[in-house]
Amino acid sequence: MPAGKVVIVDGSGAGDRDLAPILDVLSHVFREDGAQVETFPLREMKLAHCLGCFNCWVKTPGICVEADANREIARSIIRSDVTILFTPVTFGGYSPELKKMVDHWVQLASPFFAMDHGEVHHPPRYAHRPRLVMVGAQRQPNAIEAHIFKTLAGRNAINFHPPSYAAEVVLSTDDAGALRSRFESLLTRSDALPFGEAAASLMPAPVVSCPAAEPATARRALLIVGSPKTNEPSASGALGGFVLDRLKQSGWETESLTLRASLNRPEGESELLEHVERAGLILLVFPLYVDALPYLVTKALAVLAAHQRAGGEPATRHVVAIVNSGFPETHQNAIALAICREFAAQSGFVWAGGLALGGGGVVGGRSLTDAKHAGPPVQHIVAALEMTAAALADGLPVPAEAVHEIAKSPIPFPLWRRLYTWMGGRGFEKLAARNGIGKDRLLAQPYAL
Repeated sequence: MPAGKVVIVDGSGAGDRDLAPILDVLSHVFREDGAQVETFPLREMKLAHCLGCFNCWVKTPGICVEADANREIARSIIRSDVTILFTPVTFGGYSPELKKMVDHWVQLASPFFAMDHGEVHHPPRYAHRPRLVMVGAQRQPNAIEAHIFKTLAGRNAINFHPPSYAAEVVLSTDDAGALRSRFESLLTRSDALPFGEAAASLMPAPVVSCPAAEPATARRALLIVGSPKTNEPSASGALGGFVLDRLKQSGWETESLTLRASLNRPEGESELLEHVERAGLILLVFPLYVDALPYLVTKALAVLAAHQRAGGEPATRHVVAIVNSGFPETHQNAIALAICREFAAQSGFVWAGGLALGGGGVVGGRSLTDAKHAGPPVQHIVAALEMTAAALADGLPVPAEAVHEIAKSPIPFPLWRRLYTWMGGRGFEKLAARNGIGKDRLLAQPYAL
């Protein structure tokens, strides 16, 4: 059966010309099946990163407020029969180019919440949604990285609600015949969605021990805040700032860097590298964006890895990641932490553990030690961060007890899930009302045929 209209979102970068033959074979297979193929080479398109403002829900429902190529691409995706994401596999995730566009998929979802196989997700905005196909290209075989990629593809499919999806990982050295055979299977194959344990199994286990940092940088910590909400306080800033403050109280030298659009320019890359080279501990804190790292965090890791490959300073540096999700289930953060751990493994950094927080909205941008902190209790979060800071100050990894503590529910989980999602939905309704948007318009479908 012909595929109809196929949209290929090409996430290969300027340095990925060796992957072009793979994309050629992929396009040819679908054209032979009778499809009309439209390709969007993201590296050549004007595309700002998602700011996490949610205005595409509460101000211009269904349309990103950034008037750039993301709107054209989103429209074509919704009107396609099959959408293909093509990317070099990057620590198990997508390339920065592709992640920049995928983060804009929030405009294709509803701001409300619904249960799906025991997990909280956003319902789809559109009745018609294309089949999803994700193709990742590796230059060297890496089974761990490939597994992360396929699980991420499946988690994206859960949140996009396609009629079916399939994910494949190929090698840049595969010949055309082998590629053709594998891509032909994508015409009809339907992969199982990775709910529950399939995703949770990727959560990195607590680290038992790690080597000491170099003496010159041993007690210098750098907080990298990866929240795109740079003009207002963020949960990431609050979580990371708490740990950094405790390290400073323990006699550490500390610095903080918030990732901004300047990272897309040489001076922004240089600033990041200079900060990292002064530190023995990198504390990477960010929100979960479309099941993985936000674009700027993805970009930052790619910059650091490229610097290491180019012969950057090989000093021993520890990396710790703290991720918070807008969904209440902690395991929805597993893939993001797995990507961070894989980055460390591939780039010569020492993985010193990670923390995953579900329901990060309870933190907001407020200080965790504020006596007037409104909302559900955050004592378990404070306790986990205290334990983490104390261990890191002594050159130790994130304690297993802290990993378990931050994953606790502030109240019995079934009630917590209902309360959290109700508050979230009501919150978006109130924000929309301030913009003169009623509940009916919140579910507008501007790109529907």
